[in-house]
Formats: sequence, structure tokens, C-alpha cells
Amino acid sequence: MDKKIGIYLIIAASVFSAGCAKRVVAKVEPQATQWSRHSLEIKVEPKVIQRVNEYYEVIAEPKCMTSGCNAFMLTIKNKTAKNLEVNWNKTLYVFGAQASGGFMFEGVVYKDRNSPKSSDVIFGNGHLIKLIYPNDLVKYYGGRYVARWDHEDMPFGENGIFLTVNVDGKEVTEKIVTSISISQPKN
Repeated sequence: MDKKIGIYLIIAASVFSAGCAKRVVAKVEPQATQWSRHSLEIKVEPKVIQRVNEYYEVIAEPKCMTSGCNAFMLTIKNKTAKNLEVNWNKTLYVFGAQASGGFMFEGVVYKDRNSPKSSDVIFGNGHLIKLIYPNDLVKYYGGRYVARWDHEDMPFGENGIFLTVNVDGKEVTEKIVTSISISQPKN
């Protein structure tokens, strides 16, 4: 009797393993397609964007990996003795020649990324460094076994930030853009 139970368990385990193997193969295929993009290089012009005015200096750098760029590292240096406020509700992601939603960053819950955000205060002669992700490029992947949020890569073309800073009661804006494209790697 024990031998029959053992044989049934082995058969059940084999059938279960075969069923799982089919699912794993199906999940590997999209990664194989993406892997072919690694033979191309992401080209960003300019790599670092800098804007300076009488109130602050802004440096924005797209954060890229082998498959693309999905965020900006934003640095703002206050050049005055007064406090500055970054208005995140009016700071927008730029794609092409138009605004395309706002940004999210550490501390913002994915599902609440489009909700109003508090301004960041930059004290006199201080600075702010923040990694920001375009809200419109956040995607939810819900599946039977795995569900997750992720930051999609920015599309090829002109991408940037329309920055809004409150300075002594008035709004000062800057449009900061870069071009993202692909090229063949140099051998």
C-alpha cells in the first residue's frame, strides 16, 4: 500500500512540475525580446542639463540603464538667503512639446501619485537633491502570481521637466529638456 502512495506522489509531482515549467517558459519570452535591446546604446543629449537664474541653479540628469531612462536626478541650489519652495503640483513632466503629468518621488505612494503633494522648501543658500519619476510612466502589472508597480522608460525624443519654484511670493519657471535616442554601440 505504501509503495502505491509513493508512486502516486511521484506521478503527481511530475505532472505538477511539468505544468510549472510551461508557465516559466512563457514568462521568459518577454525578457528575451527586451534582451535584444541591450545591443543598442541609449544616447542622451545633453547628459546633464543646467539652468541658472538669479535665484537658483538647477541641474537635471536623466537616470539611465541599458534599456532606457526612467527618472531624473534633480538638484536645485538656492543662491539667495531666502527660502525657496518647489511646487510639485505645478512641476510637470515634459514629453515632446507638451506637459504630460507630474512627478513622483520617495515617500509618494504609487496609487496616490496624482494626488496633491506638499512643496519642498529649500532654505537660504541650501540645496535639494531628489530622484523624480514621471507619473504618466508608472504602470501596474497585475497577474495571477505577481502584481507590482514599475517605472517605465521614457520614450525616445524630447523629455524633461517644467519646474515651478516659488520665490518671495512669485512663481519662477524653467523648462529643462534633453533628447533620448538609441544608437549602435561603437566597436
